Amino acid sequence: MIENIGGVVIFVKNQEKAIDFYSNKLGFEIKGKYPYKNSNWVELAPKNSSTTISLMEPNHDMIINGDIDYPRQEIGIMTNLWFYTNDISYTYKLLKEKGVNITEPKKQEWGGILARIKDIDNNTLTLISSEEEYTRSN
Repeated sequence: MIENIGGVVIFVKNQEKAIDFYSNKLGFEIKGKYPYKNSNWVELAPKNSSTTISLMEPNHDMIINGDIDYPRQEIGIMTNLWFYTNDISYTYKLLKEKGVNITEPKKQEWGGILARIKDIDNNTLTLISSEEEYTRSN
C-alpha cells in the first residue's frame, strides 16, 4: 500500500532564483539535485519533512510530452500547497523581516490561523497554525 507522500511540483520561471528563495527565505533544505538532460530535478523541504517540493522550470528537457504551454500557465497561481507551523506569529515576523511577501495571520472560521506567502514568481503558498498556538503566542 501507499506509505508516504513523495512530493509536489511547483513551476517557476527561474529554477536557481527559486532555489535561493525557498532555501534562504523560507529555510528549506535541498534534499536532492539530480542532473537531467540540460536541466536539474531539484527537491527541497523543511528540515524535518520527508515530503518534498520540486521546483521545475518548464522547458523541453523537463516536460515529457513537449507541451510546455500548460506548465508555463501554472506559474504564479495558487499552488494549493500548505505548510504547518507551531508559531505562526513568530514565523510571520521572521519571514516579513526576510522580505517575504506574506499576509498577516488571520483566524479562520474553521478554527485555524492562516497566512498566505507569495514566492518570487507569485506562486501562492499557505501557512497554517492551530488557534491554540496562535492564542498562546499573542
